[in-house]
Amino acid sequence: MVAFATLFFARQSGDVAVVWPASAIAVGLLLVWRRHDVRSDAAVIGVVNAIVNILAGLPPLAGVVLGVANAINILVAFWLFRFAGLSRTTSSRLRSVVTLLLASIAAPVIGAVIGGVCLSVYSLTNPAPIILAWWLAETVSNMILLPVFLYWPSAARQAQFALRTDARARERRKNELALASLGLLAVSLLPPLLDKGGLIQLAGVAMLYFALRFGMFSTALTVAIYSGTVVLAAAVGFWPLGVQTELAILALQTQLVLTTLPALVVAAVMSQREHARRTLNETALRLQFALEGANDGLWDWHFPSRTAFYSSRYREMLGYDRDAPASLFLWSELIHPEDRERVERAFGEHVSGESPTYQAELRARTAEGHWLWVLDRGKVVERDADGGAVRAVGTLTDISGRKKLEEALEHLATHDPLTGLVNRGVFERGLVRAGSRLDRHGGRVAVLLVDLDHFKNVNDTYGHAAGDLLLEATGERLRMIVRGDDLAARLGGDEFAVIASGHSASEFDGLAQRLCEELSQPVSGAGFEVRPSVSIGVAVATTGAHVGEELVARADRALYAAKSAGRGTWRFFGGRQASASG
Repeated sequence: MVAFATLFFARQSGDVAVVWPASAIAVGLLLVWRRHDVRSDAAVIGVVNAIVNILAGLPPLAGVVLGVANAINILVAFWLFRFAGLSRTTSSRLRSVVTLLLASIAAPVIGAVIGGVCLSVYSLTNPAPIILAWWLAETVSNMILLPVFLYWPSAARQAQFALRTDARARERRKNELALASLGLLAVSLLPPLLDKGGLIQLAGVAMLYFALRFGMFSTALTVAIYSGTVVLAAAVGFWPLGVQTELAILALQTQLVLTTLPALVVAAVMSQREHARRTLNETALRLQFALEGANDGLWDWHFPSRTAFYSSRYREMLGYDRDAPASLFLWSELIHPEDRERVERAFGEHVSGESPTYQAELRARTAEGHWLWVLDRGKVVERDADGGAVRAVGTLTDISGRKKLEEALEHLATHDPLTGLVNRGVFERGLVRAGSRLDRHGGRVAVLLVDLDHFKNVNDTYGHAAGDLLLEATGERLRMIVRGDDLAARLGGDEFAVIASGHSASEFDGLAQRLCEELSQPVSGAGFEVRPSVSIGVAVATTGAHVGEELVARADRALYAAKSAGRGTWRFFGGRQASASG
C-alpha cells in the first residue's frame, strides 16, 4: 500500500504519473505470496488507489476510475503471468525473460486506455499522449521491478546453495560481489560527472558481469537498484537529461530497460545452463549411488571404434587395474569357454532386434584366474540409419553369492545330508543318462545295490550315534572307491547303490570285491568299534533299454541272493557268484 505514495511525487501538473512502480510491486508481491485468486487483493488495491487519487486533488469519479484502471492492470498482469506459467519456481529460464517482456507490454494496455481517457476528460487534453505515458510507465516498471520478485531465492534454494558451497567460497563470493558493485557505481557516476547521458551503456556492460557471475536474482536486484537510482537522480536534476520533461523521464526509463535487458537475458541463459549442469551432475551422482548401492559395474561399448568404457566398480569386481586399456575384445576374452557361445547368442539376438534387452548369467575370469559368476545386462541405445548397433550400455552384477546359495540349496535337494551322497532322485536320473551313454558309446552298465548287514543291531547295541557314524563312513568310502564317471547314492536307511560303466563283467566283479573289502573295515567311535559287513547285488545291462527300473529290480534280486548266501558277499543277477574272496 505504501507504494501508492509515489503518486504524490510522480504526477506533475495533474497529468499522468511518469514513474509508477506501485502496480509492479503489487503484482510481484502477489506472485511471491503465490495467491491463486487475486480479485479481492486487486479490489483492495483499487480502493486505496482511488482514495489516494482523490486525496491528490482529483474529483471522486475520476479517482474511482483510475483506481479501477490500476486494479485492472494488476489483474491482467497477474493472470498473464499465471497463464504463461511464470512463477518463482520456473523463472530461471530464458523463456521467463521473454514471457516477462511480452506480459509487461500487454498487461497495461486496458488500464492505460481507461485511465488515459479518464485523465484526458478531466484535463481536456488529447488522450493519446496520456495513454502512451501510462502504458510506458507501467511497462518499464514491470520490466525493471518484477524480476526481483520472480527471481527472489526461496528458502529451499538458499539452503541448497549453502549445501553446495562452503563458508570460504561464500565469503569469496561476497567480496567479489562487493567489488563488482563498486565498479558499477564508478561507471554509473560517469554520465552525471561528464554530463553525457549516453554513457549509460557502460552500466549495461558492467551488469553483464553480474549476469555471468552472480545469477539471476543478483542481476535483477542490481538492475532494479541501478534503474531506481538513475530515475531518482533524474527527477532531482542530478542526471543529464537535457530537457527536464515528462517525456525525457519516460525516455530515460525506456533506455534503462533496453540497457539492462541484455543482462537479464544473459543471466537467464547462464542460470539455465547452470541448472542443466546441476541436473546432469545430480543425475550422474544418483546413477553412481544407485550402481554402488546395487554393487553393479557399468560398461559402455562403442561398436564402430571397438572401444569400451568400464567403470571402476566393474574393474574392481574382476580385480583388474583401473588404468588397464579397455576394448570390446577384453570382455570376450573373460567369458568362460563353456558360456561363451550362449552369451554371444543372447547378445546377438538383442542386437538383431529379436529381444528387447540383453541378459546373461555367466562365469567371468578374474585377474587372479578364478571364475566369478556375474549377471550381465545391457541394451543397445544407439543405432545407425540401417538399424545397426552403434552403442550399447549395461551393468555387471556379482551374483556369486546367489550362485553359492543356489548350489547349496540344490545340494540339499539332491544329496543325502548325512553321507553327502546323491539321493534316490539323482540316482534315477543317473540311470537315464547311463542308458543314453550306453546306446551312444556301447559297453555295459551295472547297478550295484549295497546293503549294510545287521545295521539295526548296530543302532540297538551302540546307539544311533554309532549308526550315523557307520553311515557317514560308508558314504565316504563309497566316494573313494567309485570312479569319476560312476555314481554312488544312498537310497535310504542302510541301502546304497552304485551305477558303473565298463566293458566286461570282470570289471564289475572287481568293483564289487573292492566294495566288500573296503566297506567291511572297522569303524571306531567314542568307546566303541563296529565291524560291519555288506551284501551286494549286481545287475548288468548291455543295451540302454534295460537300464532303468528293470535293472534295479534285477540287482535287488541279486542282493537277496547274496544275503541268502550268508551275507558279507556279492551276487550277480543270473547266477554268477562272487569270486573266491567273496
